[in-house]
Amino acid sequence: MGIKSFITDPKTGKNADVDAKEGESQGLIVSTQPLKIFENKIKFFSNVDYGINMNIGVTVGGTPEEVHDGTDNVYWTASSINGGKFTFDSADQAHSGSKSIKTDNADDNDVMQLDKGSNLDLTNYTSLTIWIYVDKDWKAGDQIDIFGWNTAAGTMIGNAVSLEDYFNYDDFDVWQSFSIPLADMSLTGQTIDALRIQIIASEGKSPKFYLDDIQIEETPSSGSSISTFIVEPDLQTWLHIQDINIFMADNDFDSTVADATAPHLPYNSILGVSPSNGIVYQRIQDGETKFSASIRQIGDLMQLPGVEIVGFGSAGATNTWLTLKMTPTEPLILKSENSDKLQLIVSDDLSGLDVFRGSVGAKEETRPL
Repeated sequence: MGIKSFITDPKTGKNADVDAKEGESQGLIVSTQPLKIFENKIKFFSNVDYGINMNIGVTVGGTPEEVHDGTDNVYWTASSINGGKFTFDSADQAHSGSKSIKTDNADDNDVMQLDKGSNLDLTNYTSLTIWIYVDKDWKAGDQIDIFGWNTAAGTMIGNAVSLEDYFNYDDFDVWQSFSIPLADMSLTGQTIDALRIQIIASEGKSPKFYLDDIQIEETPSSGSSISTFIVEPDLQTWLHIQDINIFMADNDFDSTVADATAPHLPYNSILGVSPSNGIVYQRIQDGETKFSASIRQIGDLMQLPGVEIVGFGSAGATNTWLTLKMTPTEPLILKSENSDKLQLIVSDDLSGLDVFRGSVGAKEETRPL
């Protein structure tokens, strides 16, 4: 004899009903409703100084602190702290002059040091600029960090950042320039006397690459400094991002062609503006950069999965505008308790554009205390 049982709501004492239509399998009658309630949300990438307008005129001003250029000039002293696969005056490749720093498949935990020999107060400096040439072997699992150092105390100043988070590490055999905001390294207003570069991890054999024209940029007396524009969730919320949108417009760009067979939209610029350091896109979750890409031209955006042109127009030879949308394979979830965020680092003069803005379409989930 079976045990008689019911599915009962303990709060009301009511039993669940069973649907027992003739000729059909029996089943519980249940109601369906969303387990979570979401609020539609639109957020723009924003900066505390410039708001949502990313077409800022980034400049480098004053006199940069020259760090190292492969010993073409006498700047800071380079040395190997650990490992023997660094060549500080290699003539294999050079961005300028005839020499650069070569790292030839160094081992994990190998460290090079660039020593000024005296203290450098970073109060009036804003970013670190580096030229890099990847010859081969840089893979997704490789991590190479750079950080400030105090040689007397033997301690790190600020925090380390990974080089691969600021340039396209898998673009081989070409010189690339990139800038790292000193704020990212927690070096704003700090004092250092050296920089260190360390091989943290490698996926098999570590990369062979060259560094040149390393310098610390002084804060400009006019114009804008390298700036970061951020999208992040409000407190006690999760932001489920469905798509990322970029809108740009240029009054001086002629997008017409004679026979009107296709819009005049070169892949190798941003509506005629050609930045050298690029715009760095980063997705940061749990304090780690999970994805990054350096954008110097429309082609860099269009080669990413899920990116499409969703709007385009012009008023003849002027007022050209373009809207791009990226739809991730799965929605990106930014959690406020983890300080998750998306950011665009603008390190070039984009003032040639009349409008440059980024936004996300998302749904917001309120989280309990």
